[in-house]
Amino acid sequence: MANKSKTQQKSKSQQQKSGAKPASKSTTNKKQVHKVRGFWLTAALVLMIVTGLAAAIFYNAANTPQVDRTWILTMMVVANLLDVIAAIGIWLWKRWGMYVYLFATAIAFVAGLASVGMWASFYLILPAVIVGWLLRSKWDYFDE
Repeated sequence: MANKSKTQQKSKSQQQKSGAKPASKSTTNKKQVHKVRGFWLTAALVLMIVTGLAAAIFYNAANTPQVDRTWILTMMVVANLLDVIAAIGIWLWKRWGMYVYLFATAIAFVAGLASVGMWASFYLILPAVIVGWLLRSKWDYFDE
């Protein structure tokens, strides 16, 4: 019994000197969480991808030299393509997906303010609020 405790003390002191951690307290063993997307979040992400692609195509087609302020249409194309990228990122549980979506919403909001005004651009912010509400309890699922 005395030999066993001396051996344990020696191995502890060697671990402390080498900076190694004891095997029983491994920090790499994280508990796997079952990530459930749910119907509404799945529907919102699919809708983001479909409408993002459709709107990008529409705004790109409307971007002709006869249109005044073509930079607004260009901003809307960029914002909608970023929406698609953001939806894919959120689908894959990447935190940057939500940040890209907020950035795309800000771009679309600025373009909406410049073109149609405050009240009409409200609908550009509402989808981000809905997606944020759907993700409120799932933020821990996201990877860095």
